Amino acid sequence: MTTIVHDTTEAVCLCQEYNLFLKPIAKMTVSVALPQLKLPGKSISNWEVMERLKAMVAPEQFSALRISKSTMDFIRFEGEVENRGVVKILLAKLDGKSIKLSGFTDILKVRAVENKMDFPTRYDWDSFFRDAKDMNDTVPGERPDTIHLEGLPCRWFILPDGPPDRPSETALQAVFQGFGPVRQVDIPMLDPYREDTLDKNFNTFTFGGHLNFEAYVQYQDYDGFAKAMDTLRGMKLMYKGEDGKAVACNIKVLNYTHYPCYKYFHAC
Repeated sequence: MTTIVHDTTEAVCLCQEYNLFLKPIAKMTVSVALPQLKLPGKSISNWEVMERLKAMVAPEQFSALRISKSTMDFIRFEGEVENRGVVKILLAKLDGKSIKLSGFTDILKVRAVENKMDFPTRYDWDSFFRDAKDMNDTVPGERPDTIHLEGLPCRWFILPDGPPDRPSETALQAVFQGFGPVRQVDIPMLDPYREDTLDKNFNTFTFGGHLNFEAYVQYQDYDGFAKAMDTLRGMKLMYKGEDGKAVACNIKVLNYTHYPCYKYFHAC
């Protein structure tokens, strides 16, 4: 899902030709401890707690705030803001503070922390290929050289004269070759003959109705792969139109160890 970006100051260019940028992800987790309810039939409104949190950070604002978990003991929220610099401001306004709700004598304690990125590290991919008995690091595909991307918007990777909903491997390569020379790219959904070999969790869209796609980019050397992984860590993909308006989306970046079609891609 894409969201409107109001502040693009932290965005860095990924590919000028396709108006694509990378924008830092700025998320935080806010936990509110709930008191024991002594009176039967009395409850705490999640909506009221959320509104109190929004008021506590004013004049700053969350670009998104949602409940990630709710129990009898606590409510956990995931909040997102426009820039990483704003995260520290909100943490100072929330962490260790308290909320007083009308009709309740107990106060609600608030804890807030910046989210850690769930992203593969150099240790993850280096150790996987180093410890694999059947891998030969002199052979492309049997070493850390391929990134796996999910959630790429189709319309951001089309050719000027191509179908409006069909991503192009040419466009994909142009976007990601800025990190280093690309050996080959692969968009599984473009090949109808591979439908049975793909993980059904990834092959969820068909032509005429799809919005996003998954792809694989194989670099010629380790440096290109490592630079791509390091640069994409903690980033959103952002598209900036000719009118200056920008939208962004979260993409999932994995290393080649997660690839469900290893044999096919390696044989290319």
